[in-house]
Amino acid sequence: MTQADQTVNYRATLEAYIRAWATNDKALLLSIFDDGCILEDPVGTPAFSGHDGLSRFWDFAHQDTGRQLTPALEEIRINADQGVMRFVMQVRDEAKKAGMNLSIIEHIAFAPDGRIRHLRAFWDETNVSIPEGLAPLLPDIEDAYQQ
Repeated sequence: MTQADQTVNYRATLEAYIRAWATNDKALLLSIFDDGCILEDPVGTPAFSGHDGLSRFWDFAHQDTGRQLTPALEEIRINADQGVMRFVMQVRDEAKKAGMNLSIIEHIAFAPDGRIRHLRAFWDETNVSIPEGLAPLLPDIEDAYQQ
C-alpha cells in the first residue's frame, strides 16, 4: 500500500470515529481501535487501556440517556502514521436545558492495520463554552474510572 493509500485509510478511520460519536455507535467505535489501544482524554488524566477501558469511557460519556453528543469536525491532518483532528463536541441534555461545547484537538497514532493505537485528547476548562440559554452541563471525568 502506498503512503497516499494509507493516508486515505487513516482519514477514513478518523471519519468513522466522528461518525461513531454522531450516531451513538459503540460497536463502530470499538472496531476502529486496536485491541491494545490507549486513550488519554484529556491528556494528564489516567489513560484508558484496551477495549475494556475504551468501553468504560464510552459508557461514562453516555451514562445519562438524555445526553446527546454531536461532534462538529473542523479539521483532519495526516502525516505518516500520525494524525491530528480538531472538532467541537456539542453536548446537550434537552430535558435539563443544559449543555456545553468542548473544543478538542486529538493526536492519533495508527497501528499498521489502520486502526487507532493511541489517542491523546488535548483540552481543558478553557476550551469549554456554555451555549446561550443553556445551563452548564459539566460531567466529572472521575466518574469514568468508576464505571
